[in-house]
Amino acid sequence: MNSWLAIATADVDYRLPTHVHLKHQSVNLQIDPSSPTFSGSTELNLILEIPTKSLAYHSKGLDITQASLVYQGKKWPLNITKPNQYEIVTHALPIEIKGDATLKIKYRAAISDHVEGLYRVQNDKGQVYLLSQFQSMEARRVFPTLDEPDKKATFSFNVTTPKSYTVLHNTQASSVTYEGDAKVTQFNKTPKMNTDILALAVGQFAQQKLTKNNLNTMVYSPVSHKAMLPPYFDKVVVDSVSFIEDYLQSPFPFQRLDFVIGNFGGIAAMENLGLVALNENQVPSSDATLRAHCQFKKLIAHEIAHSWFGNDITMAWYDDYWLNESFTEFIAAKVVKTLYPDTASCTHVPQAKAFNDDNQHAIPLIFDVKTREDTVAYGQLYYTKGRAILEMLEQAYGAEALQQRLQLYVKKFAGKNVSTDQFLALLPETKLQNMITSFTQNTGYPLVTISKRGDHYVLAQNDLLDRNDMLWTVPVSLKLWDGKQVSTQKLILEGAELKITLPANVQSIFLDTNGAGYFRYIDGTGLKEFPFDKLSPSEQASYRDNQQSMAISGHIEYMAYIDSVVRELNQLPLDSEQANTLINELHYVFIDHIQLGHQQPFARYLSAQITHQPDWETLLKKPYGGDVLQFFGLYLKAPDAIKTAKEYYYRPNSQQHPHLDKMIAVLASSTTNAQYQQLVTQFKQMPSQVKDSMLPALGYVNNAEKVKLYYDLLLSDATKGMVIDVNFQYPAFNPALRVIAADLIAKRKDKIIARITPASLQWFPYSFITSCSKAQQQAVSKLFNTWLHIEGLEEKLNVVMHNIEQCTKRSKKISQSIASIH
Repeated sequence: MNSWLAIATADVDYRLPTHVHLKHQSVNLQIDPSSPTFSGSTELNLILEIPTKSLAYHSKGLDITQASLVYQGKKWPLNITKPNQYEIVTHALPIEIKGDATLKIKYRAAISDHVEGLYRVQNDKGQVYLLSQFQSMEARRVFPTLDEPDKKATFSFNVTTPKSYTVLHNTQASSVTYEGDAKVTQFNKTPKMNTDILALAVGQFAQQKLTKNNLNTMVYSPVSHKAMLPPYFDKVVVDSVSFIEDYLQSPFPFQRLDFVIGNFGGIAAMENLGLVALNENQVPSSDATLRAHCQFKKLIAHEIAHSWFGNDITMAWYDDYWLNESFTEFIAAKVVKTLYPDTASCTHVPQAKAFNDDNQHAIPLIFDVKTREDTVAYGQLYYTKGRAILEMLEQAYGAEALQQRLQLYVKKFAGKNVSTDQFLALLPETKLQNMITSFTQNTGYPLVTISKRGDHYVLAQNDLLDRNDMLWTVPVSLKLWDGKQVSTQKLILEGAELKITLPANVQSIFLDTNGAGYFRYIDGTGLKEFPFDKLSPSEQASYRDNQQSMAISGHIEYMAYIDSVVRELNQLPLDSEQANTLINELHYVFIDHIQLGHQQPFARYLSAQITHQPDWETLLKKPYGGDVLQFFGLYLKAPDAIKTAKEYYYRPNSQQHPHLDKMIAVLASSTTNAQYQQLVTQFKQMPSQVKDSMLPALGYVNNAEKVKLYYDLLLSDATKGMVIDVNFQYPAFNPALRVIAADLIAKRKDKIIARITPASLQWFPYSFITSCSKAQQQAVSKLFNTWLHIEGLEEKLNVVMHNIEQCTKRSKKISQSIASIH
């Protein structure tokens, strides 16, 4: 066998050949946003390392009308072939070629109604915009290309539109010319980049210039919905760039940093090189909570950090996606914690949001990726678990030492592609490498226990999911209190147990210094409880979350945990961020833990134990007032809260009230069916920005008729252009309605499948993730038994069924604990 043939056939079938590289691609598009389709032509300038008699590229849903090869000054027409299951088109060539060659292709394609490729959105004033989403494996919907992260190239775009439209792209326009009623916008060549972060936006845009920014940053938004940016936006952009440059000792890698703000469906943001996309529903209003502003600052820092991690240094393949998202989330949290420490609560214990989804049916951070459907499975663990892993690494290795390694990483791989193995090679200690490997390649997390045996202490781990022989390499930092001062002791637990020596005068131990650990923990030493006021905000958040988990799993008495939350809440002002954190904990207790027959007794118990008498007139002027209203009105059924929600909703201009959605959630659960129907009718008349917040709130219903009305609304023309799939879960938050919701969804299966993409449909079982009984499990199983043909759905269903089984087992102890208060 020839050596070049051996190399070519070694490539896996879902990847393009490794010996073919894209040097430059020019793309010409003819787009009319009022048309369902567009046309294009493209030239791919290729370099072939070895002789070959075929060329391959990606194409998805493209109607290719003409393809030809240009090689050594001659042109050959190529037969049109269909893509394979991995969306790879392969052309047999009339001659063997090597070195430089060009593919020329003409095609037509559809503009999508879903958030994929080039897609259409329309605002409530009838204005049409086209936006792009190319991550992951979606650029191939818009032009044939080598759509893989390691096929970096430069790109030149030339876009023809009706002259009333403006086109935005990763680079600035080099020229704009007019040909009759058409406008031709030619863009400057891009830097060398991967296809995921290419971008297009077509519409009529308002623009704002950031004044303090030496990158001359512009912010674009639809003219009818000019973005109302927080006053600190300019400063956060400048400060984030400056901080990351200093932290990494690396200048900003590109020449442009603009933003486009629009309706991007369910996507929060996208790090398109030079044209970061932000979803308009992510921009907080001036009266939003401190946490909302914290999250927005972190979001901005996260997207800017992608300039280094993802855009400049790119994962070698999609199985190393965590190198993009986890690294940027780690840096973004560091920006917020360092520059805005007084409002950094959203950076505390990111792992708390990961634990529930990280079980034996979950997908590890590093897994085999072959298709777009695989990449949809990424989920939030890359932002939560991934960041927690890096924070454990930082704690074990030292902040300065890790910073130096990241500086080396950025210097060594600037402009290149990188794998996890290459990152691990930069870490000097095998234990640290093993830690990263054990947490990125395994699902779940350990339960770490410290206990006293004779004259010494033992640190032990076991799998919280009870899987045999499952061990991690776990960095643990113990916080010690001797009655006068605090000290820390760092350890790395590799096996099942580790014998440790602690100071003789230790009085209390806290197992999660800085709240960095991606594990649950139990103090079995019998020592005094660690003084709560000696814990940092992150440690306090870790303690609360761990106590909740241990109560749910039966390691501590459930109602004892609830009483501790209520005692702390009673000592805090209701409009404080700390109180809001506790109210949110109690909010999710009703959704996740309190089952049929216990909701009313539990609500009565809380009503009696909570000593606050809310002043609604004052509270509803506060950022957290809406959460308080929803908790008291929706779950405690407090008459004054329900009365307040109704009164405020029917005031003039209530649709501008920042807590409108919370009022509607209360009304959805307390009004008559006829009154609820009025809410649905009023929804249909609301402007789009009000609909976005109102639609989920309408899902907090309390009977079967309202569930039917709500699901019919979701599938009606009134929600066209909105992301509706996540909203089917809200009726199922009510344990009395889960079986009913499953039955009503089953009856609407065809309409649902017609409205929602297969990539999103696979997540539909998660609408029932809170289910918790055999009857509910049977209803969910019956519902999705006829959906198993949807790729990826069966795996998600297995996760949900496992969660229901575990919850059903746990609920017996929880119910017994709650029954003790009757």
